[in-house]
Amino acid sequence: MRATQLTPAEFRLLDDWARNVRELFNGEVPYLVGSVLDRRDFRDIDVRLMLDPGPYATLDALFDVKRLGAVVSIWGWRVTGGMNIDFQIQESDAANREFPGVRHALGL
Repeated sequence: MRATQLTPAEFRLLDDWARNVRELFNGEVPYLVGSVLDRRDFRDIDVRLMLDPGPYATLDALFDVKRLGAVVSIWGWRVTGGMNIDFQIQESDAANREFPGVRHALGL
């Protein structure tokens, strides 16, 4: 069974971009989540950055995290040749409660 529904070339592009995302966010690991992990008919590629409550609160005080996520999504779309990336920044405790599913670390 495949870990994702992405082709090897698509996964490589995504992982290369995620390495840069990790650098941007001080070594925090982005995760591939959602339907791309198990459905061939996935609509988008969900990538989540889950920050501990303190760092999340600091970032949220400085930026609108939803807009920042949209900007990082657009950046991902551009550098991957048009992959439909939905990047979101979430507070880890809330994300773990709301979305306990499978995650695949990116950019390692």
